Amino acid sequence: MEVAVIADELTAAAWALAGARVFAPTADNIERCLATALDSAELVLLTPELAALLPQARLQEALHAFPPLTLVIGDARGRQAPPDLALETRRALGVLP
Repeated sequence: MEVAVIADELTAAAWALAGARVFAPTADNIERCLATALDSAELVLLTPELAALLPQARLQEALHAFPPLTLVIGDARGRQAPPDLALETRRALGVLP
């Protein structure tokens, strides 16, 4: 399975060791990196910090399109947590604890 990771340099290095194709983009080229990742991978992972640099509509489009499966994950330093998908699902269903 081809995995692409769009992340900061440290997180990208860790994923590269695991065999993923990695991108450590700047704000200027993140959209190009995302397009390349979406075209070439079956699984695309983004860290929250870099996902925030994308236009909201473009990020939502990538997250809702399938294939590839696109997810926001935590970074190697644990600076910013990814979205809580279980909580978001409960809210969408109207089932909260």
